Amino acid sequence: MTAPTQSLSSTLARDWILEVTEDGTTFLRVRGLSSVAPIFEGSEQDDSDIDSEGFASQIVTGLAFRIEGGGKRKGENTAGFVDDPGQALLRRKGRKTGADNIVTARIYRRDALPDAHEAETTVKWTDSAAGDTNALQEFSFTLSGRGKPRDIVKPLVPSGAQVFNVSFGGATAGNATLTWNGQTTSNIAFNAAATAVKSALVALDDGYKAADFTVTGSAGEYVITVPGGTVTGDGTGLTGGTLTIIAA
Repeated sequence: MTAPTQSLSSTLARDWILEVTEDGTTFLRVRGLSSVAPIFEGSEQDDSDIDSEGFASQIVTGLAFRIEGGGKRKGENTAGFVDDPGQALLRRKGRKTGADNIVTARIYRRDALPDAHEAETTVKWTDSAAGDTNALQEFSFTLSGRGKPRDIVKPLVPSGAQVFNVSFGGATAGNATLTWNGQTTSNIAFNAAATAVKSALVALDDGYKAADFTVTGSAGEYVITVPGGTVTGDGTGLTGGTLTIIAA
C-alpha cells in the first residue's frame, strides 16, 4: 500500500449553519446551537440466498434524511427577553400537528466545503429539564425529511450585499486575481477598467448574474459590491504596488 504523501486534515463539527422558513422565502438562522448535523440513514434488507453459503448479504432499499441538533435557549434581552427567531419558529412548530408542523430547512457548511442541503421537514422539539437551579435551559430537536432532500448552491456567508474597497496600491504593471464564493477570477490587469473587473467576477461559475455585482472606480482603485460572502485576492503578480482589500 502506498503511504500518503501528506497528513490528513479534519473538518470542524461546528461549521454547520441551520436556517429554517415557514413561508419558503424568508430563512431564519437558528442560533445558540451546541450541535447540529445532517444525517442520511439507510434501511437495509437481507438479500441472501442458498448460494450465500450461510452468510448474510445486505442491500440498502431506502434512505431517510434528518437534521439533529441541540443547544441553549438564547435570545435578545435589550427590553425584556425575546427568543432567537430561529429557535422560536422551531419551538412553535414543534407544538403543532399535521401541515402546521412542517418547515423548510436548509443546512450548509460555513467553511470552504460545498455541502448544502434543503428539505421539507417535520419538527420534533424537546425542552430539556434543568439538572439544577443554576443550569441553563437546553433543548434538542429532530427535523425529519419528507422525501428526498435537495442539494443546493451554498448560501453566501455573510449574506446580503457586501461592499469592499479594493486597491492595487499604485501598481505600474502586472495583474492580480480576486476570489469570491470559493472561486478565483482570471487575471485582472493593474490598470483594468471597472467593467473589466465586473466581467471577471460575473464570469465565475457561481449561479449569479451581472446585476448582482457592481464595480466602480478605475485604474487599480475600485469599490466592489457582491451579493454576500467575502472578497479576497492575490496580488503577487503586481509590480510596484500591493493589493489591499478592506470591507467598507
